[in-house]
Amino acid sequence: MAKKQKSTAKKNSVINFFTGTPTYNDDKDYSEYAYFSAPLNMFFLACLVLHAIYMGIFSYMDIPLMVALDGVCVALYAAFVIILKNVKGSWIFCIVASALEIYVHQVCTVRFFGLAPGFHYLLIPLIFISIFIGRKGKFFKKLQYFIIVLSYSSFLFLIIFFEDYSAIYNSLPHTINTILILVNCTISFLVTGIFISRLVGSLDEKRSELDTSVNEKVDKIEKMQNQIIISFANIIEARDGSTGKHVKRTSLYVEALVRELKRNGDFADILDDDYMHDTMLSAPLHDIGKITIPDAILTKAGRLTQTEFQKIQMHTINGKEIIEEAMSDIENEGFLKVAKSVALYHHECWDGSGYPYGIAGEEIPLCARIMTIADYFDALVAKRSYKAALPTSVVFDNIVEMRGKKFDPTVVDAFLRIRDQIDEIAKANAD
Repeated sequence: MAKKQKSTAKKNSVINFFTGTPTYNDDKDYSEYAYFSAPLNMFFLACLVLHAIYMGIFSYMDIPLMVALDGVCVALYAAFVIILKNVKGSWIFCIVASALEIYVHQVCTVRFFGLAPGFHYLLIPLIFISIFIGRKGKFFKKLQYFIIVLSYSSFLFLIIFFEDYSAIYNSLPHTINTILILVNCTISFLVTGIFISRLVGSLDEKRSELDTSVNEKVDKIEKMQNQIIISFANIIEARDGSTGKHVKRTSLYVEALVRELKRNGDFADILDDDYMHDTMLSAPLHDIGKITIPDAILTKAGRLTQTEFQKIQMHTINGKEIIEEAMSDIENEGFLKVAKSVALYHHECWDGSGYPYGIAGEEIPLCARIMTIADYFDALVAKRSYKAALPTSVVFDNIVEMRGKKFDPTVVDAFLRIRDQIDEIAKANAD
């Protein structure tokens, strides 16, 4: 039993040597070539087996010259397999050597057997071309099969019809010679097709792996960026007596409102996927400028003086400048534009009564008009050290009254349509 297991293990080891992927593909410096070395190894192995079979056939027929030629081919392809499996970067050498072997093989065939290559050899590249036809859809699949069958059958017909192979040995019957041509061409086409197909499949798999890896890294970086933004915003909000839940709630309000506007087809010319994403990502940064406001003003329990209120208003301009300076290296210009607009204009009013510039209507960027209503709602429903919380029903009534005054009418209508969702967010994230 142990002897049988040892024999099986040895057999598997030999098979794995010839068919398995080279172990050096695990090396980070060579792993990028794994997609190429595996199908190349299979191609060499198929050529080795094919020429070994030919060598046996010609040996049986007692044609020493052909035995010698195929013996050289077997030795070469065996060497290619061994080199490819053990030498890093050898795939380049193996490809060049294999191409040279094919060229020498063709020259020898012409020299010894009177092969006269004709125009029909141009059909061979069709096999390669067909492999690269898109794989999706029945039409492309049928087109691919049609090209392969057409090129293969046309090649065989022409090569036999014109009898380009002229057997040098009179003792070799014409029928056997023709059969050998058919077998050789069939196997060669098959091996070539499988090799290219596997290579393309490996490339597709590698590309898919790279795409997945890149997407995962992008998602990870974006999550880290979002977390940093939220954490920074929480610290700023804590200075005026707020909790971190203000940032979370307003962000959730903005997200719900943006999605409702999109669902209803509002602002279709502006609200694409990128703008939605940038608006939701920018929401936590709306009050980032408060970091520049003195604590004595920011946490004052009583009524602010006119001078103090003017300083508070500066948090919008300061917020825009902070974002401009701190995030100047970020390549996403769309996000930067939206983030600056949210910070700068989220206290502007539809009727022009807001600050810092008193602009009105659609002069105010859409992202800021969305942020305005989310910030206002949360400011009133949340409890602060200087005020009590108002019931959400009262705040909704206030928003209705200020439709077309403080708030964009279209944004108000969307906000009211998701009233239940807004209520749930407020309750689930209460201070």
